[in-house]
Amino acid sequence: MIIRKFLTDDIKEASKISHLVWGDLYKSENLDLQKFIYDFTLEYYYLNKDFSFALDEKGLCGLLFASLKTDKNSVLNDYKNKIQSLNENDKQKALNLIEYVENTGKEVKKVMSDNDFVLGLFISTQKGGGKMLLSQLYKTAIDNKIKNIYLWTDTTCNFNYYQKNNFTLVKQFECNVNNKNITTLIFKKEIKKIKE
Repeated sequence: MIIRKFLTDDIKEASKISHLVWGDLYKSENLDLQKFIYDFTLEYYYLNKDFSFALDEKGLCGLLFASLKTDKNSVLNDYKNKIQSLNENDKQKALNLIEYVENTGKEVKKVMSDNDFVLGLFISTQKGGGKMLLSQLYKTAIDNKIKNIYLWTDTTCNFNYYQKNNFTLVKQFECNVNNKNITTLIFKKEIKKIKE
């Protein structure tokens, strides 16, 4: 497996990987809404090409998107317009999801400094691939004098993974997303330069 920069051309393949990883979470939704969710999530978090990586083994098998607190997102209006192509029920679900992602991102930014990373999206379908991607982000953080890596996740995901990888829980709160109560968690990992 190799780690390389994530490219805009990888988005279509990344959407397929998202479906594999999150398929069970959205299996009750119709295919149009599922595609909307996967595409929105990828494009929303692909904010900074310098800090976005792909895991490749004869094809894309993982990705990690990180950004700075000051990076701005330009896809929100596009996706709010794309909602109009969905049926009424799916429009409301998509809008609720966008609001949840936006509001949770704001909560993360409240605890961050300007010289911190936010890990926005992290997916791997290969055993050991996640550790490789996190190691690349950690090295990149050191190279860019980043002090901390922050991320948010919720109880629909394997949040214990982050604690096993030395992230510390800094905040948690309850949310209702499309009539489902979930706990949202914000984690932090301090960057410590390895002594040579």
